Amino acid sequence: MKAFVLVIAWASLFAQAFSLPAANFLELLKALSANASCRTVKNSVTAPVVATGYQAKLAIAGLRDPRQILFDKQGRLLVVDRGVGIKQFKVDRCGLLVGSTTIVEDPQLNHGLTISTDGKTLFASTSDVAYGWTYDTNSGRVSGKKALVTGMSSGGHVTRSLLVPNGNPDLLLISVGSDGNFDKGTKDYSSGRSQIRGFKWKDLLSKPIVYRKGGTNFGWGLRNSVGLRDDKKGQLWSVENSADNIKRAGVDVHTDNPGEELNFHGSVRDTSTSRRNYGYPACFTAWDPSVISDHKNLARGQQFSLDPNVTDAECASNYQAPRLAFPAHTAPLDIIFDKAGDAWVTMHGSWNRDPPIGYQLITIPFNNGTGQPKANSSSNKGYKTIVSNKDVNVCPDTSRCFRPTSLAIADDGAIFMSSDSTGQIYRVEKKGSGRPKPFKWP
Repeated sequence: MKAFVLVIAWASLFAQAFSLPAANFLELLKALSANASCRTVKNSVTAPVVATGYQAKLAIAGLRDPRQILFDKQGRLLVVDRGVGIKQFKVDRCGLLVGSTTIVEDPQLNHGLTISTDGKTLFASTSDVAYGWTYDTNSGRVSGKKALVTGMSSGGHVTRSLLVPNGNPDLLLISVGSDGNFDKGTKDYSSGRSQIRGFKWKDLLSKPIVYRKGGTNFGWGLRNSVGLRDDKKGQLWSVENSADNIKRAGVDVHTDNPGEELNFHGSVRDTSTSRRNYGYPACFTAWDPSVISDHKNLARGQQFSLDPNVTDAECASNYQAPRLAFPAHTAPLDIIFDKAGDAWVTMHGSWNRDPPIGYQLITIPFNNGTGQPKANSSSNKGYKTIVSNKDVNVCPDTSRCFRPTSLAIADDGAIFMSSDSTGQIYRVEKKGSGRPKPFKWP
């Protein structure tokens, strides 16, 4: 008690010197103390290389396998930690993640996570089922688990990406990948694979549905579109992981082909127009057309056939080409749009290329007028690397290399990025915009 009285008296004297109320001066002292006590999270891998004008720091480490992440209405970060369930963290004034709480214990939840626009319903998925919970925005607790969409299990790609789009809060979008590298069964839309479907999720609270038997078609012929997001205009975009080990006319062209894809799906408010087929498993996107020597007029971003029953001309006329191509095997896993309207994409990195490629966070400049990328579809310069590994040649060695996975944007504009292989979440922001704010004397 005596110590407390002395602090108040001391603060009062200094407050008078600065013409501040004693209570305000105490707040300044707290700010100074907090500034001085911001800790550094120890990094188990080599620190990332960051583009000029940006900074990246570890917000937390020691997770098992963090996949999709998002912020709730109270600014808490929710994380699907694969093999554990859904974890919740608070962001301290230094921008780091603290106060870990497991709000859903379910090791089968493996990737997908989204939340309703009012913040009151949380969604996550296993490889087979998408679930919903009532989410208390004040306490951050969940209740009333319900199966909403079932029948999604397959033997190939097992993640089920989820999105409640801001442009159509009544929809739950779900992406299901192929059953393998080349899944011929996906030529049939009723297979329920290699496609994105949208469901009116409130209807599913009382009556769940089998994925392949309902919903609106937002795109098919998509080998494995892991990242989904709508932009500020309500237009849906996805990022596609294309095929491995391909040959064209008997020639191995897999090192730099096919390109990964940024695909455009139109308005999320349009639930009456069935979207086109994007080509898989017949048509693929060229990244390096020079090695596809039997196609003389092929340009980057255009599609070519790997199916003897489909011609290159049919690929060009009958299927939807991507809006942008990315280097082969970079493995884009998430996409998000910042307040300026530019896209950010995580490149998880290759397993099927020597030397390795990817393992980076990129940004794609968009034209706010057109709502489209500034680069044309044949460009190889349509994006900029913001965060990358110092030596990609050591990847995917988890003792030396992080793998960008999912993205979430905080209210202050900072981008949080999970790295599943290293159990980490990074905070990325422009220099000078970080926490805590510099102290200014009165």
